[in-house]
Amino acid sequence: MYFADSLIVAVTPKPPAKHIRDGYEDDDDDLKFQIPQSTSWLKRKLFSFLHDKLRLPDMLLMAIFSISPKAWAGLILWFILAPVASRWGLGPLYVLGTGFEIILLNLGQRQHGEISAYSIFNDDFRELPGTLNADRLDRDIRAGQF
Repeated sequence: MYFADSLIVAVTPKPPAKHIRDGYEDDDDDLKFQIPQSTSWLKRKLFSFLHDKLRLPDMLLMAIFSISPKAWAGLILWFILAPVASRWGLGPLYVLGTGFEIILLNLGQRQHGEISAYSIFNDDFRELPGTLNADRLDRDIRAGQF
């Protein structure tokens, strides 16, 4: 039998010079998440608790406060109903139904006169300008413009 030894080496980069680090720390306040002053007192209290007491990272705070309360209620309801669906043996259908619901809720509506990127949904099957299709490609090849 043949056994080979391995050596894994990791090199840590040198930190930037002190004058560069000091200058960067001054600009760090601009990159921190700050809640707007126009928000309700409840959100400001929650933000101060999460930021000061629990010391959550700014990226997580940004994610928490960018979701609407209605979406939070839906998310909590989904997690409450998921074990019920699983207990009844409907877990996979629950997840698939959730996926279809997310797709259907995010379809949106086109404004009057706005054309779709898919020509079959437009009046007279009109395409977006610059769309490359087989007919145009064939016409360009036959005309020697390709």
